[in-house]
Amino acid sequence: MGNKVHKFLVVPDKFRGSLSAGQASHSIRMGITAVIKDAPITEFAMTDGGDGFVDTMAKTRPGAKVIRLKTIDPTGQTLTAKCALLDDHTAIVGLSEASGINLISEGERNPSRLTNIGTGNILAKLVERGYKTIIVGVGGSATNDGGIGLLIPLGFKFLDKNGKDIEPTGAGLKDLAKIEVPQTQFKTKFIVATDVENTLLGPGGASLQFAPQKGASQEEAQALEQNMKNLVAVTEKCLGKSMHDSPGAGSAGGCGYALMTFLNAEQISGFKLFAKYSEIEKHIKACDVVITGEGKFDMTDRQGKGPYELAKLALKHKKKVWLFCGENKVGDEDLKAMGLDGIKIGQILPLAPNVVEAHNRAPKFLAALAKDFVSTLK
Repeated sequence: MGNKVHKFLVVPDKFRGSLSAGQASHSIRMGITAVIKDAPITEFAMTDGGDGFVDTMAKTRPGAKVIRLKTIDPTGQTLTAKCALLDDHTAIVGLSEASGINLISEGERNPSRLTNIGTGNILAKLVERGYKTIIVGVGGSATNDGGIGLLIPLGFKFLDKNGKDIEPTGAGLKDLAKIEVPQTQFKTKFIVATDVENTLLGPGGASLQFAPQKGASQEEAQALEQNMKNLVAVTEKCLGKSMHDSPGAGSAGGCGYALMTFLNAEQISGFKLFAKYSEIEKHIKACDVVITGEGKFDMTDRQGKGPYELAKLALKHKKKVWLFCGENKVGDEDLKAMGLDGIKIGQILPLAPNVVEAHNRAPKFLAALAKDFVSTLK
């Protein structure tokens, strides 16, 4: 092992279906300390705008506090959802807290019929309380409504040809004929943190790519795409602009689109936001080994996913980089193409007898990976 003291920076993302980012971080720490008892370890749970966004962002700021507000879930049932107050002027809202797919059972998953009003209520309460900046993390949603549920509690009206309110869902958009904008000017600056760069329409957009992952059939996804086109047409007619082609517009069933088009939100990658508030670059410079990870590592990571961005940043500072994952789909040639040659990848699947065991005993396997890798350090 030599006498060199290695400083570790541990910043995993979630392992979807088995570990939160915080649990993954803890497992990696257990593996390191099994080999080096008093190893200096700095830990962060990573977020790119999806699950865990509120808690993780709150932890990056001393003095930030997490509060709970009463609202509704995607099916309209009452719930209390978390948001965070970073300081007297800045609030953090995560779409997954009130509109997340994690809140509803498999049987209720249908992005045509579910609503984002729950998150819209939280935005309205924070605007009313006078927050100057509201940062909205839009990963992990159950919905596909073009974001209209976020806007209705803020005073926007979405009407049919008879001047009646449409149903505030993806299915309701087919009846949309007119949009009325509230008279009051918002003093709040909105920032939208997206975990994907997708635009709103087309094969890579909200409806066709992501709605099937949220429980829509192919027919439903096609219908949602038509409804989304209607939203764009009516928006262009009533507002004179539409940001459907902007990167991130297709995130969270079009919530990125609504925030950018109607509230002039600035779009930022969830990882960049996390990196800024956690001052991650400073921590990278101060360590020797950077460890990140996620459930599945593949070529889509270079669309701005956290582990990829972190690994790139660490390589820039000439650090050892280890990426632990449940499953690795990336070969050496791919790593070169991604600009990540030089990183070491560890995966759980070869250690586990099967996928079910890999999920169920993920903490144990992840700790074992960390232990193996640390044992090889000179």
